[in-house]
Amino acid sequence: MDRTTFNRVLTDQRHRVYSHAMQCLRDPDDAADVTQEAFLRLWRRGPDVDDERLAAWLTRVTHNLCIDHSRRAKTVRNRLGRPDPTALDELSTRPEQIDPAGDRRQEMLDALETLPAETRSIMLMHYYQGLKLREIADMLGKNVNSLKVRIHRARKALRDVLDETTVDAISAARRESG
Repeated sequence: MDRTTFNRVLTDQRHRVYSHAMQCLRDPDDAADVTQEAFLRLWRRGPDVDDERLAAWLTRVTHNLCIDHSRRAKTVRNRLGRPDPTALDELSTRPEQIDPAGDRRQEMLDALETLPAETRSIMLMHYYQGLKLREIADMLGKNVNSLKVRIHRARKALRDVLDETTVDAISAARRESG
């Protein structure tokens, strides 16, 4: 791949790649690192990548890099321990400071974090990026039916987590008021 073609692809695709990484990792620095690595891999493999499949190839590479990054981060978290959920900043739990729309969105993003990295990435591609299951299947080299099963199971798991979170929030509010 020559420099001009690479620069054109970089200009055309960098926001999409970064957006996907950001949705998966939820950290701007990590998303930037994954984006940079995806384009480094494109530079190295450029001649091997079919021009018609370039966007799918980049999405697949980004997807795999996000999964790898999440696994490494999880290993580090497990070694260092997890933060104490009861040690939240007192100001962030005051009822008058809660933004219902932002709070619900944050609740959904937190619930997505409970899913395995690959499943979370599939959910983000389908629901946040609006990609069709066929497109995702082509990008990831998966079967559409297996993606349907994964999404079904993920939605059930998210329902369970969100219901549990809602119940916990109601219980906490009752304890504070009572």
